[in-house]
Amino acid sequence: MPFELEPGEQLVKKTKPNAASFMGSPLFWLGLLLLLSGLALRPLGGLVRLVLLVVGACLIGLAYMRRVHAYTLYFTDRRLVSHFSFLRKTYRQIYYDKMLDAKLVQGPLGKIAGYTDLWLYGYQQGWVVGRMRGVRIGDCEIVLTKAWKDKIASIKA
Repeated sequence: MPFELEPGEQLVKKTKPNAASFMGSPLFWLGLLLLLSGLALRPLGGLVRLVLLVVGACLIGLAYMRRVHAYTLYFTDRRLVSHFSFLRKTYRQIYYDKMLDAKLVQGPLGKIAGYTDLWLYGYQQGWVVGRMRGVRIGDCEIVLTKAWKDKIASIKA
């Protein structure tokens, strides 16, 4: 299902997750371990070292493809849409007026690189719990501003 704007809807931003967010993936860490093992363990035979290097590099590349390249995030004035396309396709959307809560979870790598995991909770044709990994901090501000603009306005009044 490709992303399409609804009548009267405006696209605020189309983006990808932060490029550094793939470093939080277990595949990345396993690939890094294998890659470093292939570089450090000189007594191993040439074929074993080559296999460790190639498999490690492939796992690091796969982690990047899954966590960064495969996702596209669309921020509109009405909803947040996440489109994933890597071996399978998923499409998740949540309207800002259906959000009940949003939580930002930021690990040590996220603090250094400027990204966070965005957890969205809401009720839209059943409960929606969405986790969007590697969302840039500035993009989270779009969600928080749009989702609670009406509630903030009513509190100030």
